[in-house]
Amino acid sequence: MSVKLLLRCTFRSEKKRVITCLVQQRLLSGADAVNALRPFYFAVHPDFFGQHPREREVNENSLKKLNGYLENLQKPGLRSLKPMDLTFYVRDTKESSDMQADLTSGFRSVKFTLHTNDVLSTVMNVLKSCSLSVEHMKGLKASAEASKSPPEAGVPFYRPIKWDKTYYTFTGFRDPEQELQQARRVEPTLSLWLRNNEPEATKKYNASLPLREELNRLKKELCHKFDLADIRYSSEF
Repeated sequence: MSVKLLLRCTFRSEKKRVITCLVQQRLLSGADAVNALRPFYFAVHPDFFGQHPREREVNENSLKKLNGYLENLQKPGLRSLKPMDLTFYVRDTKESSDMQADLTSGFRSVKFTLHTNDVLSTVMNVLKSCSLSVEHMKGLKASAEASKSPPEAGVPFYRPIKWDKTYYTFTGFRDPEQELQQARRVEPTLSLWLRNNEPEATKKYNASLPLREELNRLKKELCHKFDLADIRYSSEF
């Protein structure tokens, strides 16, 4: 084998290895990004903004754009993505307590631009822009760099996450499932209240029918006995 041919083969092998590493950098961290963005999803989840329709809609639209951006980073190819401006309304959490917050609404507006071309840097950008902790990213970054498994393209983002209750006790984070249940119990809608109380109301109404009939009978009897036009009950309360 000539020196020229050997160099050519070596160059091709090295080029292939570099491309593979770059693709893995974009794709391999997809599943890890879901874990890394847990605090972010907890802080901007639209279900927590039921009493604020405008902010809820903004978060829903921005999440769709962010998830699309992350998914595009996982696709094969070395093309760059166009910068994307995003706006989120972030609920005040323990991690962001040092930031100036809207104390009346319990959330604050955050605007930032996505301009990075790999999943890891994008996740870091999102967390830092929202003033959320990035300490847990150190382990994920080391794991992504050491991993040699093939990439899994198309890993879905923004999927339901359930952690053991001990996680929240240990970390001090708020349990989103518990907060969501509390938020739904705060101000029930009229239709929900009617559905929940209709069976009990029907039961009480049916139980009162015999008493109603007896009252009507006594009313007629008294009117006839004392020659009364009508008997009415009124109260100021």
